[in-house]
Amino acid sequence: MVEDRIVRIGQKIRQVRKEMGLSIRETAKLTQTSPATIQKIEANGMVPSIAILMKIAQGLRKNVSFFLGEDREPKEVALVPQNKRDMAFVSASKLKVEDLGSDIRDAKLEATLLTIDKGGRSGKDPLIHPGEEIKLCLEGKLAYHIDGQEYILRPGDCIHFKSDRPHFWKNIGQGQAKIISICTPPPFRRLTR
Repeated sequence: MVEDRIVRIGQKIRQVRKEMGLSIRETAKLTQTSPATIQKIEANGMVPSIAILMKIAQGLRKNVSFFLGEDREPKEVALVPQNKRDMAFVSASKLKVEDLGSDIRDAKLEATLLTIDKGGRSGKDPLIHPGEEIKLCLEGKLAYHIDGQEYILRPGDCIHFKSDRPHFWKNIGQGQAKIISICTPPPFRRLTR
């Protein structure tokens, strides 16, 4: 199942690239990645980190969820039982993303539970995207680097920041880290349907 999702990421990137009439080189320039990276991801020879996947999604004008998940019909109210949460895995970042809010029509924010294995990190490149983020640490120890400043989150600690500032994270604890993440606009699902 996880392998199927990884294969779909490469297939969807190739599909969008071809629909937009872009070469691999043009896609790399648009997404601020290398042609070799795009080629490897499309051929399923590389699993992108969350940072690279966000760059690709932004460059191709898609939401990250388009590449990770399945398309669903929007709702006005959504109840998400604990055992029915949609999940996505980004193995390069050692990250599991659980959707806490599901899809509602014209969502302006997104709530997810992030589980990050020991040593997991957002990637080599900083994340930069519009919006705001709030992260509440439930378990473990996570380092956030925002605009060159390091912030350490331990259980109970919370950080709120503008996500257009260069930022990245890394699990620096001895085990898993669990984080409640609230973002606006929603990075893992489409804004409108």
